[in-house]
Amino acid sequence: MRSAYDSFDDSHTDWLRLLLNRILYILLIAAILILMICWFLPLLKERQKQQLALQTLEQQLAREKVVNRREQKKLSWIQRDPDYLELLARDKLDLKKPEEKIFRVEPSPGVGK
Repeated sequence: MRSAYDSFDDSHTDWLRLLLNRILYILLIAAILILMICWFLPLLKERQKQQLALQTLEQQLAREKVVNRREQKKLSWIQRDPDYLELLARDKLDLKKPEEKIFRVEPSPGVGK
């Protein structure tokens, strides 16, 4: 024979079982989220590092392009302009034409540092 308290215990245990199941599901979802974060966080950090390296290389490439354009201009002037070639050669060899005066200005120490 069942007493009045048996139905109370059944509903109470059902409620407790339902509560524990919900807590279990929440903990399971939290554990999965934590595992996903642990999985993807190093990948995100590596991607950040690679993007920083890429940005550095792109800046270096831009600088090298400027240097390349400057050197291409110099080469073009040397190939097409004999006066420029003569000026460059005389400057490198410290030569001068007769009756020519050359003034050299040396930078003072500490300038450009």
